[in-house]
Amino acid sequence: MHQIWVITGLIAGTVQAQSVDLTTQLQQCLVLSQDQTRLQCYDQLARGLNTVPAVPAVPAVPAVPAVPAVPAVPAVPATVTPAADPVQSFGLENRAPEQQIADLRLEVKSVRITKKGRAEITMQNGQIWLQSDDSRLDIKPGDVCNIERAMLGSFLLDNGRSNRKIRVRRVD
Repeated sequence: MHQIWVITGLIAGTVQAQSVDLTTQLQQCLVLSQDQTRLQCYDQLARGLNTVPAVPAVPAVPAVPAVPAVPAVPAVPATVTPAADPVQSFGLENRAPEQQIADLRLEVKSVRITKKGRAEITMQNGQIWLQSDDSRLDIKPGDVCNIERAMLGSFLLDNGRSNRKIRVRRVD
């Protein structure tokens, strides 16, 4: 009976040592910067060859609870170049605060009411803004509207004739 426990302990220790060794080998493959070399490293591990190309040692990382990764937001999307006119890109960009403008005054070219009863406002410069809330605001062609930044990346539009504002988003 004693021999069974000893053999079981040896097997468990061997499996645990192989697991740690595999983790170390995976970390060594992970630090390889060239795609082809990293792929070959993983292929060798998958085949069970236990020979990993020589790479710098990876320091041991203490175990910490996994935190879900938040996708990174690019500072400037590919559709907006840094040299783009800030007036033309107003409402479409996701840029650093020093590159943003606070508000914009535009003349209304036309207003169309959608099936949902929301205003689609086309400006003289070609920008199209769509109402995103259910507020009421009288907007007419020829009005000079002010569009300003609000909280959490939203925008507010006023018609310059009243104290009311509607929430809008840029569609083009």
